[in-house]
Amino acid sequence: MQRIRVRSESQGAIKDAGQKSPLPPVPGVQLVLAAEVLSASASGEVRFLFTLESAALLIQPGTPPQAVEKLHAQLEPLPGLKGEGRVSADGRAQGFTLKPPTGMDATLRQQLQQVTATLSGLGRILPTEAVGLGARWSPPLPGKGPLSGARTTLELKKREATGFGLRLELDSTSKPQPAPENLRTKKGGESLTTYVRGQGGCTFSLDRLWPTRFELEVETRLALRAEDKAAPRRMDSFATLQMRLRELSFSPPQAQASSRATRR
Repeated sequence: MQRIRVRSESQGAIKDAGQKSPLPPVPGVQLVLAAEVLSASASGEVRFLFTLESAALLIQPGTPPQAVEKLHAQLEPLPGLKGEGRVSADGRAQGFTLKPPTGMDATLRQQLQQVTATLSGLGRILPTEAVGLGARWSPPLPGKGPLSGARTTLELKKREATGFGLRLELDSTSKPQPAPENLRTKKGGESLTTYVRGQGGCTFSLDRLWPTRFELEVETRLALRAEDKAAPRRMDSFATLQMRLRELSFSPPQAQASSRATRR
């Protein structure tokens, strides 16, 4: 069984009319997850059970006490949630889901989904061919986590008999698209462009399902533009996501006792 602790925190700011202002603080989330191998097929596919052991808020200074109490109440039902995942022989995740209860705060729900989507995506980052130290590759990372949709570059920084370490970089720039209705002016014509930049690293042990260490910091900027000569509009929204993972403990799977054990 492998137990990990994941911390997810974010900050935001708005720049409008040339002035940048921080957004109200948002509590982060700390999860402790446990994964236990249930079976391994002859083809190398592993099926595992995961349990959310605990969930806690990471309170930032300035967060209203009433909001903290409300969010604490929403986290209470989460410990004990279970699910199953599968990992194929080539390390690709075949299923990893954690469904929060209905009615959960949208920000908390998004952070939980980011954590589980990132863990799922980490199973798809290895190259199909043998590589040496310093090798770089850019795997496609589908899904809904912060790694998905961006140009992701990985570099093999450490290689040992029992594991390896990777450096991770990602960036993307979307094509301008129509702005959401709530951001449009009466004249309209605004377009929205998304810029994503991120970096981090992770360490894997060959006998684990999840990394033993993982760090990722992603900066996202939403640029709203209206090129009206009479009244040009420029507004930018900034968000920074930090995710940290540490292994808390590990115990190798126990061999199944033989059903034909010799009786004494």
